[in-house]
Amino acid sequence: SYIKLVADTNDQLPAITYWLMGSLAGATMEDVYFAGVVIIIGLIPLYLFRWRMNVLTLGEDEAKSMGINTNLLRLIVILCATLVTAVAVSISGIIGWVGLVIPHFCRMIFGYDYRRIIPAAIIMGGGFLLLVDDFARTIATTEVPLGILTAFVGAPIFAYLLMMGGRRS
Repeated sequence: SYIKLVADTNDQLPAITYWLMGSLAGATMEDVYFAGVVIIIGLIPLYLFRWRMNVLTLGEDEAKSMGINTNLLRLIVILCATLVTAVAVSISGIIGWVGLVIPHFCRMIFGYDYRRIIPAAIIMGGGFLLLVDDFARTIATTEVPLGILTAFVGAPIFAYLLMMGGRRS
């Protein structure tokens, strides 16, 4: 809020506001290359430790009995997920609902195995975002921010998933 308060109202404030709504329009190839390298660096440990994350879902005692250092695993997973998320948000802005809806769909389709969920969420999330971005660029003469469109799609889907999850239990 402070940055928005002191920002130049003619130039900086619209850019900040647009970034807060999420868009891929301002991304350059330099941004993509930098983000790609950092995201790959963050995803490699997540991909390598995916079987350990499966064991951790059984419970901490079971994971420790199988020789997994649960505190270290949690730290690595949190740091890597934070790194990947921070780099993506720094380029695209805040695009909500993709990180909530897509992993739930992946779990419904592929089960609870992280060996399948992680690659599926990457592919399905990227594909969904590309579809929404294409739609955002074609529905109006100016690009509609992606955060708005993903909220229109994601909020009802997530509400439906919550209702369905409540009925199963």
